[in-house]
Amino acid sequence: MAVFSALGAGKMANAILSGAVASGYLTPSNIGTYNVHEEKREAMAAKGYRVYRTIGELCRESRYILLAMKPQQAEEVLREMAPEFPPDSVVISIAAGISQGFIQSILGEGTRVVLAMPNTPLLVGCGATAVACCAPTSQEEFEYVKGVFSSAGLVEEIPADKMNEIIAVSGSTPAYLYLIAQHFCRYAQEQGIDFDTANRMFCQTMVGAARMMTETGMTHQQLIDMVTSPKGTTLMGLTALREGGLERLIRDCCDATIRRARELGR
Repeated sequence: MAVFSALGAGKMANAILSGAVASGYLTPSNIGTYNVHEEKREAMAAKGYRVYRTIGELCRESRYILLAMKPQQAEEVLREMAPEFPPDSVVISIAAGISQGFIQSILGEGTRVVLAMPNTPLLVGCGATAVACCAPTSQEEFEYVKGVFSSAGLVEEIPADKMNEIIAVSGSTPAYLYLIAQHFCRYAQEQGIDFDTANRMFCQTMVGAARMMTETGMTHQQLIDMVTSPKGTTLMGLTALREGGLERLIRDCCDATIRRARELGR
């Protein structure tokens, strides 16, 4: 019998499972998986995971079930789960916009649910996952789920009704940072600097800046002031960003992200 199973075998499911195995929190023999694609089932079997042929079989043999499919597929999968879903199992959903109420409307009002919003840096053990415990899930069950995600990064608890909003803070944000990095590195290349050299420098700068924010105890403004000299280069760059509408662009980005999560939501 699998303790923890994943419905879906995409990059995020793989990142979560790999992190939990690497940390020793889970062992491959206690992990179950299901995917409609044969090549993905074979890849999971090669890692030592149990591979189930049907969703019903996975449900019958799993204590914790990770919903790791696209939000648009959630209803179909939940309805297939319903006839075989054990009442004492816990559903962990990482599908954007899928609410506790929607899951319970199909699997039953007493279904234990944990909502989670991880991000792709779980692949390198540096993820950030927001989690919310939904009644009647017990604290012990919730702590177990938190342990799975914390094996590959930071875990923070948030209210269940803020799962859409957190997507703009951490869930989708890696893509936004990659886009910013791409533009800085392309600009460096235009100035005659090797692209790969610029990328390494920019990436290390992001790592260092993140550590400054988390380890110094200084506020964002204090850290900005540390880099900014009167009439200096940084001040001119900051002025250009502010006059160019950076704050508005970030707000528009976040609003669009959250709006789409609500559109996908059930």
